Amino acid sequence: MDMKDSHTDQSQFECRRCGTCCRKGGPALHDADARLVSEKCIPPADLYTIRAGERVRDNINGGLIYTDTEIIKIRSVPASAACMFFRDSENACGIYDNRPSECRAMQCRDTTAIVGIYGKNRLCRKDLFGDVGWLWEIIEAHESECGFGKINRLIEQRRGGVFSASRQLSERISYDRAVRDLTVEKAGLEKGMLDLVFGLPLERVLQDRYGVKIRRNDPL
Repeated sequence: MDMKDSHTDQSQFECRRCGTCCRKGGPALHDADARLVSEKCIPPADLYTIRAGERVRDNINGGLIYTDTEIIKIRSVPASAACMFFRDSENACGIYDNRPSECRAMQCRDTTAIVGIYGKNRLCRKDLFGDVGWLWEIIEAHESECGFGKINRLIEQRRGGVFSASRQLSERISYDRAVRDLTVEKAGLEKGMLDLVFGLPLERVLQDRYGVKIRRNDPL
C-alpha cells in the first residue's frame, strides 16, 4: 500500500503493511478529522472519549499521565488493542481513504510527524455536540458531577482514609449510570454513542485505570 501523502512534508515512504501501528490501538482525532465524524466516514458509535483529567497511558512517552485535554479515540477490537478498522487478515485499513490525521502522519521509520501533532488541536465533544443544546446541557451537568478533577480528589481522599470519599465516589458512579440510562430511554440517544458522549463508564475507568473498586457496603 503506497502511503505517499500530501499531509506531511516527509520524503516518499512506502508502508510495508506489517500492521504494527494498527495493532497498537485506534488513533485520537484532531480538528481536521471533524468532517470524518460529521459525514459518518467514522460512525460516532465507533468512538469514545477520554475526559480531561482522566488517568491514561502516554503512547508517545510511556507511563501513566493525567490528560489535560479531552481525547476522542477510535475504539479497539473487543479483547484486543487493535484499531477496530484494522483488517487483520489483509493487514489493511478498512477506512484507508478516510483515515484520520494521526494515521496519515504515522511513519514507523520516522515518528517526527506523529510526535509533532500528537497533543495538538485535538477534537473534543464541544466540537461535535456544542450546537446540540439539550445534549450539551446534559454533558455539562455530567461533568459537573463526575468530572475527573472531582473524581481524582475523592480517590486521593479515599486512599488517605477519608471514609466519606467512598460514599461520594459511589454516588458519582450511580449518577453516571443514571445519566446514561435516562439519555437513552428519555432522549432517544443511541446506546452505542454513550461512550463518546459521556466517556467510558465511570465504574469501569476507576477499576481498570485507577485500581479502585467501590463496594456497596463501603463504610460511610
